Amino acid sequence: MSDMPDQPSDTGVLGGGAQSSSQLASDVNAGFAFFLDVVVNMFVLAGVLMGVFGFPGDVIFGKIIPGAIAGILAGNLAFNWLARKTIQETGNKQLTSIPLGLDLPTTFGMAFFVVGPAYSLGIDALGSAEAATQAWIIGMAATLWMAIFKFILSFFGRAMQHELPQMALIGAMAGIATVWLGAEAIYGIFELPEVGILALVIMAFSLIAGHRLPFNMPGAVLAIIAGTIIYYILAYFGAGDGYVFQPIPDFSPAIPLPTVDGILGMFGPVTNYIGIIIPFALLIAASAVNVVAGAKVIGDEYNPAIVVRLDAAATAVGALFGGVVQTTPYFGHATYKRMGAKTNYALGAAGAMTVIGFVGAVEVASMIIPAAVLKPILVVVASDIMRLAFSGGSVRHAPALLFAIVPAILNYTYTKVSGLYGIIGDKAQMALPADWMAGYALLGAMSRGYILTSLIWAALLVWVMDRRLMRAAGAAFAAAIFTEFGIIHSVLTSSGMYLPWALPDLGGQELLVHRLAAGYVIAGLMLFGFHLTNKETSA
Repeated sequence: MSDMPDQPSDTGVLGGGAQSSSQLASDVNAGFAFFLDVVVNMFVLAGVLMGVFGFPGDVIFGKIIPGAIAGILAGNLAFNWLARKTIQETGNKQLTSIPLGLDLPTTFGMAFFVVGPAYSLGIDALGSAEAATQAWIIGMAATLWMAIFKFILSFFGRAMQHELPQMALIGAMAGIATVWLGAEAIYGIFELPEVGILALVIMAFSLIAGHRLPFNMPGAVLAIIAGTIIYYILAYFGAGDGYVFQPIPDFSPAIPLPTVDGILGMFGPVTNYIGIIIPFALLIAASAVNVVAGAKVIGDEYNPAIVVRLDAAATAVGALFGGVVQTTPYFGHATYKRMGAKTNYALGAAGAMTVIGFVGAVEVASMIIPAAVLKPILVVVASDIMRLAFSGGSVRHAPALLFAIVPAILNYTYTKVSGLYGIIGDKAQMALPADWMAGYALLGAMSRGYILTSLIWAALLVWVMDRRLMRAAGAAFAAAIFTEFGIIHSVLTSSGMYLPWALPDLGGQELLVHRLAAGYVIAGLMLFGFHLTNKETSA
C-alpha cells in the first residue's frame, strides 16, 4: 500500500479533478455550484438597489427577481435542448450543456446607471412606490433592447470565433475572472475571514484541487453549511462587526406574470440610456462567443451564433416577466464539466431556483446565508477560466494574455476609486489637484467597454506576433472608430455612446476622445507601413 497522498486524476486541459462516483452525483454537485453562482448575482442586484438607492424590496423580490428567474429557466431549457441536439449531430456523449444566468457586469451597470438613477430622479415628484414602478419599467425596456441588439449580433458570432485569435477570446474571459470573479470575491471573503477563508479552503480542496471529501460530500454544500453554522456561533457569542442575527422576513410567494409594460416603454425615457444599452449588449454577445471558444478547447463544440441567439431569447423572456438584467452564458462551463456534469445539471439547478424563487425563499436566503461563504464559488469558476487561459492557447501568444487582462484591472480599479470619490463630499472633490482629476478621467475612459478593449488589444498583439500586420492595423483602426463613438473608452461617466462631433462640454476632457483615437490611428498607419515594407508579412 502506497504512503503517497491521494492524487486527483488528470483530465487534460481542465487539470486535476475528482468527479463524483455517479452521473447523478456529478450533476447534483455541479448543479448546486451553478445555483450558488446565479444566486450570488441576485444578491448583488438586490444589495446594490436596496443598499445604495433605497429601492423598495417588494419590487425587487416580488417582480425583478422572479422575472429574472423566468428568463434563466427559459434559457437553460433552450441550452439543454441545444446540448441534446449537438450530441445527436456530433456523437459526443460527454458534452456538457452551457449554463446560463444573470450577467454580473450588467447587474452592476443596470443597478448603478439605469434602474437606480431612474428611481432616484423620480422619487421626489412621484413618491417611492411610483418611482420604483417607473424605474422597473425602464429596466425592462432596456433589457428588451439588449435582447434585440444581441439577436442582431448573433449573425456575426461564428465569424468572430473563426477570425479572432483564440488567446484573445480566452484572454477576455481571463480578465473578467481575474477581477470580478477573483479579486472582488476574495475581497468579500476576507470581510468575514473566520468563515470566508474556511469556505474558500473547502472549495479549493474539493473543487479546484479536485480531492475527494470524506463520504464524497459535495464541496460547495459542505462549505456553505460549515461557514453558515460557524457564522451564527460567532454571532451568538458577539464576535464583533459583521456577525449579527439578521431579521428573517416572511415567505412571500412571488409568481412572475407576463407584462407588456416593458414593450410599451421601449420608446420612452429608456432611449436616454441607449448609449449604455448597446455597449452592454455588444460586450455580452462577445462574451458568449468567448464561452463557446472556451468550451471548444475542452472538447465541447457549439455553434456560437445559436448560443448568442438563444441567450437573446432568454433575455427577452426575462424582461417580459419583469427582469431588468440581461442573461449570459456562464464562464463556469469548464468548471462544471470538470466536475463531471453533462446535460441535466443546469436545468435541474434552474428548476430548483424556480421553485425556491417563486415561494420567496431567495429573499429569506439572502438574509440568512452570509455572502462571505457564497463567494468562494466565484473563485472556483475564476480558477478554471485561468486554467483554460494558460493551457488553451499557444504559449507563444502568452504575452497577449497580459494585454487582455489589463483593461479588466483598470475597470475594477476605476469602479473602486469611483466608490470612494462619490462619498468624500463636494468640498473634498474640489480640493483634489488637477493632475489627479485628469488621471481619474483617463482611468475612467480606459475602463469603459473593457471586454471589447481586451479583445482588440489581445487580437492586435497576436496578429503582430504572427506577422499578420494588415489585420493588426485593422484592429487599431477599429479601436479608433470605437473610441470616437464611445463604444470603448467612453469619456461619459455613464459609459454612454455619443457622436464624435456632438460631444458635450466636459471641461476639456472631451478632447481625450480624439487623442486616444489619434493614437490608435497612428499605430494603425505604422503597422500598415510595416506591412508594405516587409515581404514576409501575410495579410
